[in-house]
Amino acid sequence: MKQYLKFNQHIQYTFGLSNDRRRVRALTGAIMGLLWLLCPLGNGWAGEPEASPSSKLIVRDVSVFLVSAHGKKLNDTALFRSTTPGYMQSRRLSADASESDKPAPLGLITFEGPATKDIDVLLEFPSGRFLAHWPSARIQSKRIYWRSQNLLKESPLSMQLSESHWLSPLQKADRLYVKGIDKCDRFILYDVELNHNPRITMTHAENGFQVQNADTYPLKDLTIMQPAGEKDHWKVAAIEQVPGIKKENKKPEAKSDQTEKAKPVDPLSEESLNKKKKEAQAKALQALGKQLQAAGALPKLAESATKPAEKKAAAAATASKAPAVLVPYIESAGLSQAETLEIWRKQLTDLGLGTPEVEHVLRILGEHALRSDQATVIYRLDESYLDKIMPLEITPFPDVVRRTGIVILLDADPALLKRIDGLIAQLGNQSWEKREAAQKKLEEYGKPRRHNCRKRRAIKIWKSYFAPNRSWERLNRLYPVLLLRHPDHLDRVS
Repeated sequence: MKQYLKFNQHIQYTFGLSNDRRRVRALTGAIMGLLWLLCPLGNGWAGEPEASPSSKLIVRDVSVFLVSAHGKKLNDTALFRSTTPGYMQSRRLSADASESDKPAPLGLITFEGPATKDIDVLLEFPSGRFLAHWPSARIQSKRIYWRSQNLLKESPLSMQLSESHWLSPLQKADRLYVKGIDKCDRFILYDVELNHNPRITMTHAENGFQVQNADTYPLKDLTIMQPAGEKDHWKVAAIEQVPGIKKENKKPEAKSDQTEKAKPVDPLSEESLNKKKKEAQAKALQALGKQLQAAGALPKLAESATKPAEKKAAAAATASKAPAVLVPYIESAGLSQAETLEIWRKQLTDLGLGTPEVEHVLRILGEHALRSDQATVIYRLDESYLDKIMPLEITPFPDVVRRTGIVILLDADPALLKRIDGLIAQLGNQSWEKREAAQKKLEEYGKPRRHNCRKRRAIKIWKSYFAPNRSWERLNRLYPVLLLRHPDHLDRVS
């Protein structure tokens, strides 16, 4: 009733005006209506307005991997221990209580944009295995499947991390909640171990390092963090890309048009019978030779000694084909930890990662890449190679998908290897104090490389190099270094 009275008063007021004033009011209303039709939201002229960034579903997948230059796996189980919360049920050994809050290399998937229902996330690893994941998902042979996840603006968390935990900032980040059937968090975490053999060689240069990449994929945004003379400072060498070896395109040989068809062979012919007789005689001689070798009447053939030599020669030939690239220092003086990490902050931001993802990567780099005992190499995996070793499929397909794989390479510093050689030689010193000091230092170097070792083979190396009265406890701590410096010798020992 009130609305009707107001409308009636408006009509009376309008008709009570003069003709000129009514024309002005009508013209003004028409203009305002036209402008309203042309610019409904103030975003330009007629047509649909441009989509804002918040209306797009953006998926960011960033993985950090740790690998030894003498290893064969990314994020090997023995390279570091798990610092994830207990409810993730990691297959890694848990870190000690004093190191439980230290960042560890993990994969992270986040979602930004509008709320979305029933989204599927499939992560595959053809040559590897999963070690941990969160929220809970279906595990199939070589894949992790988060099915029918709802991306929400607001939702209660299933598990609340403590304020001191290094993953707690991710729960406060401006990202969508990922809610499954019974679990909900603000991210997807995964820990996978992937087969990967780094084929990088590095030598010192006058103003940086010479780096060779014997793989077919390039190394992007390569950065070398070298400890400087000043404490907690590093000299940084960087280059945009280190190319790999180009694949040789061999043209198939042209087949002759006049190819002779294979004639059927008569099994009862004289030629076939003679061939079978010769094969039987060869097998009999081979069996007799093995019996004589076992009895000690004949020397054994050194096949095992030639095979490693052949492999080493092939690896050297491949490495020689790789172009040597100079990675120069970007600063002559050493940089602090904050200044060093700022380099990668800019690179990650340019790749389209947001603040939560960048901070996640920098926390891991600060813990594992900035070392005081050796220079470490950090590089970004080629996108095609990352999709090959760890395919990611999201259904329905989001508007934007950004994938980044960061690798921290250890044990590639040539100065480190020389230092280990000197310490190994010092173990034979006549001075007991020097032997003990060298052994303690080698044990420190051996901690991150324990995963590469085979104790049975290391024992033989131990006996051949050092005094036989060393304790088994010390051997257990020292054998990773022996393998690091003598991998070929260890491979030849049966």
